[in-house]
Amino acid sequence: MYTLVIVRYDEIFLKSEFVKRQFENRLMKNIRLRLRQSNLDGEVIKKRHRIYIKTEDAERVADSLRRVFGIVSVSSAIETDAEIEEICRVGLDLAKRVIKRGEGFAVRVKRTGKHDFSSKDVEKAMGSKILENIDTFVNLGDPDKTIFVEISGKDAFVFDRKIRCVGGLPYKTQGKVIALISTGIDSPVASWMMMHRGCEIIALHFGTEREIGDILKTLEEFSGYKIKRYIIPYDKILGVISENSGEYTCIICRRMMLRIAEKIEKIENAHGIVTGENLGQVASQTLENLEVISEVTGPIYRPLIGMDKNEIIKMAREIGTYDLSGREEYRKDPEDREYWS
Repeated sequence: MYTLVIVRYDEIFLKSEFVKRQFENRLMKNIRLRLRQSNLDGEVIKKRHRIYIKTEDAERVADSLRRVFGIVSVSSAIETDAEIEEICRVGLDLAKRVIKRGEGFAVRVKRTGKHDFSSKDVEKAMGSKILENIDTFVNLGDPDKTIFVEISGKDAFVFDRKIRCVGGLPYKTQGKVIALISTGIDSPVASWMMMHRGCEIIALHFGTEREIGDILKTLEEFSGYKIKRYIIPYDKILGVISENSGEYTCIICRRMMLRIAEKIEKIENAHGIVTGENLGQVASQTLENLEVISEVTGPIYRPLIGMDKNEIIKMAREIGTYDLSGREEYRKDPEDREYWS
């Protein structure tokens, strides 16, 4: 039934023409990558500030794009000519498939370009056709089903759903950052938030690959790319710090981690370090201690700094990392959550 997928994005419109073109090209590249990974076929094209995917499997393609950064929403749609009779014909055919007997409906039309009819003309004409052929009624305030029409130049697209996607900026449009990722709840969320803003992350974990493998796989479901990682065994270093630093163990431990991250930042030509630190959550995260910890040459990004724990947990659940974080088998000391934020 559907002949293509409409891909919508918003923040990209705010950029200059040159930057917008770069972002659109990156988004199209990321979409093609996702289609290949999902074993789906489709021709990705751009017309008038929209990306379209022509495909015979539109619903599966649309579903596969839910977690692609930079996409606000997608719709499986039927393409037709921008003539009012043809639009109404296609709209009626779709309405017969999706509107059940006794359900209320609405028709919403958006139009760009010059035509000899208005958006209201299309809404009225299609609404009349539907009322003549289906046992239904108009409900503009709270419809059970909505038939949408987007008219752009000589083309028209008819659809019945807008699937909300993850939004943000296309992955790999904002440079690289080093992300300190542990098995805790916070740092995977912080990494995801930077990815959501277009940053490519390089993971740095103090422990073993097994501890964060599943977390990184979940983040890769959003990026579409294999996340490069540095895994550093830290038990012996932590033991030495604990024996010699007393009450300052947490602060010195964090400073040591950031120094190592700074070295990797230079090796990778990255543009900063990302941590899951959150103001006031644990002893090392007071303003005074964060100031001491932050004595490195590059910028440190703390996207969670103003969030409370409940907000972070909610986001971790939505992302899919919550159930992977804080596993007891990964903790050296289950009672000590300081090192696992």
